[in-house]
Amino acid sequence: MSVPQAAGTALRPGSLAAFVKLARVKFLFQSMMVTGFGVGLSVHLTGSFFVQWYVLTLAFAWSTHLMTHFCNEYFDLEADRANTRPTAWTGGSRVLVDGLLTPATSIGAAFVLLFAAMALTAVMPSPTARLLACALTALAWFYTAPPLRLNYRAWGEVTCATVLYGMGPLLAAHLQAAQWSPLLLWSTALVAALQVLRCLIMNLADIEGDTLVGKRTLAGVLGPSRLVRVYAAGQTGLYLGVVLLAAAGVLPPPVAMAQLPGALVALLVVRGLRGGAMDDPARCDDITFWSSMQLPITTCSTMLALLVDMLHKGRSIPALWLAVATATTALFVLWLYRTIASRRRGTPPGPTASVRVRQTS
Repeated sequence: MSVPQAAGTALRPGSLAAFVKLARVKFLFQSMMVTGFGVGLSVHLTGSFFVQWYVLTLAFAWSTHLMTHFCNEYFDLEADRANTRPTAWTGGSRVLVDGLLTPATSIGAAFVLLFAAMALTAVMPSPTARLLACALTALAWFYTAPPLRLNYRAWGEVTCATVLYGMGPLLAAHLQAAQWSPLLLWSTALVAALQVLRCLIMNLADIEGDTLVGKRTLAGVLGPSRLVRVYAAGQTGLYLGVVLLAAAGVLPPPVAMAQLPGALVALLVVRGLRGGAMDDPARCDDITFWSSMQLPITTCSTMLALLVDMLHKGRSIPALWLAVATATTALFVLWLYRTIASRRRGTPPGPTASVRVRQTS
């Protein structure tokens, strides 16, 4: 029996285009930049680059990232149906909600990618790498899957940050050199903490639908008013840490200068939250977009700053890594430019969530 075409979409039920939309491939730029970020920190420490481990890390990152998307689409279906006004960056792909593909397609794809991630884990060169990869995969799967359902028990924001921006760069760096430096640990802690704050904004946009189905996120526990204060305080504390560590000599000046501009994105988001942006569809979409972009922008600028610092100190940069880092940056910048240009041309952002930010928690 054919599935009726959903209103307001040009996608055909059961089509490849619908499957690509279900995969939400636009978010893969985050895991691509996370991989480059971790490898860049390792190259800065050792001066060595092993392309085979970079390729393995990127394949693993994309496998687990896509696995999580498909898994979330399946186990979050009830919450996505309850969320009648998602943004372009939250609330799922809407493919299952619109009946363009069956839930079985989504969970089937999730299992295929789970097996792919396990196969990639098996060829990693050390017990530490394999253990880290296994832990990452398990947390990614149980982010929404039972019995843990971490994003339904107020652990989702921390879990997402730990998996993507914590374990991700640590695994990438370990596969390159099995050495971790204070710079690596701080930079990873910074982006992981920023991801926690970003996930609060994502779940704030979805809070109404989540509440209807009993999904208990940390954003829901905090409530909109308290969440805004936590977000602002967290961003302030993190960028104050960048300044203090740069003054103490822990962060090279180019790295600190690359990380600090992310504060401007945070300021934009805070001003929007305090100005009631989450009650306005277009402005809500802007808030979720920029809070999402803060992370890949930070990882990309840090990766480039590490190269600048190596050049400034007269250290040689592996030619192959320079080429990979340049290509990665170019791809991300091109994608970001096209996305922003599309938004400025007035491309409809799609249905959005409405949240009363000023209500008391």
